[in-house]
Amino acid sequence: MADIAKIHRGAIAKTAAYVPASGDLRALISAKREGYLWRSDLTPDRLAAVRQQLAMAEAAANPPPFEGIKTWLAKLATLVSNAPVPSGEICAVFAEVCSDIPDGAWTPETRIAWTRQADRNGYPVGSRWPAPGELYAHLRPYAEQIRSEVTGLREILAMAEQPREPERKRPDAQEMARAGALADAVIRELQAATGEGMTP
Repeated sequence: MADIAKIHRGAIAKTAAYVPASGDLRALISAKREGYLWRSDLTPDRLAAVRQQLAMAEAAANPPPFEGIKTWLAKLATLVSNAPVPSGEICAVFAEVCSDIPDGAWTPETRIAWTRQADRNGYPVGSRWPAPGELYAHLRPYAEQIRSEVTGLREILAMAEQPREPERKRPDAQEMARAGALADAVIRELQAATGEGMTP
């Protein structure tokens, strides 16, 4: 049992360490999506940073442990005005509705983001306990950002790991002469076929 508790604590700590890609890495993901990334852009330092960020993002994309969701909800309960005591039964309902929300979306930042929502039609959404569907809608953009980042980083690594095409050698004088003779022959055939032979 103590080992399980350690695993849960480790998973929660790992999630807290995840930070979305920014700066150069974010620019690389964007360039790959838009078709402006070249293999020559992928320096060894950049590839090392891509691998490191991908490892964090893949860990953040894993399903959360139930205890992680329970802890997140218990801390939210201290920040809102009408929260129930987050029992195992209540947390199980949230875990079921939010079953595809990955571990990396259950962070202190997303909890604070809930509380800082603007009022809707005079109703103070952020200061109240969410319905499971409301919480799912709140966390979904964070989940999609993590998945999108994982996809983008994997695409960059796949691009870097593709075998390079052999470099084409510059044609020598003999090959150029053969190509010129072939082009002349094709032009003569076309002219003969269309009756546009050269007149003296």
